[in-house]
Amino acid sequence: MTQAQASDLRVRLARPSELEWINARYAEIRFLPSTAADLIAIAEIGDQRAGIGRVVPIDASTGELGGMYVLPAFRGQGIAKAIVGFLVEYTDRTLLYCVPFASKSAIYEGLGFGRVENACAIPAKIREKLDWCGRTHEEPVRLLEMRTR
Repeated sequence: MTQAQASDLRVRLARPSELEWINARYAEIRFLPSTAADLIAIAEIGDQRAGIGRVVPIDASTGELGGMYVLPAFRGQGIAKAIVGFLVEYTDRTLLYCVPFASKSAIYEGLGFGRVENACAIPAKIREKLDWCGRTHEEPVRLLEMRTR
């Protein structure tokens, strides 16, 4: 990405009409689909969609940040970090869990996520997500958390 392109990076909320495109991208990489209840962000470079991410509601104060996907042509440019920053800033959830692939966990830790302190308090939906990841993906995952306020 050139300097001019970097200045064109914009992260915004997804529109309901984009849910089909979002879920087609997630299907390509074997991620769970999004629903209209999710807080979904789209990163754009100029007029091209470059990446997506979401916060899935768990309960009134808890969410799961995930679904980070940067399209291949735009990787290595800090787009995932921009999406995470946008979602953390925009969410109304005070506790976010994150289940990144182990090879990507340092990115999230660098953005303020840390290892889960109380494994007994993990919501059932997060445990289910961990189990699903273990069955679906070959790469191991980590469980991280962040207080947003």
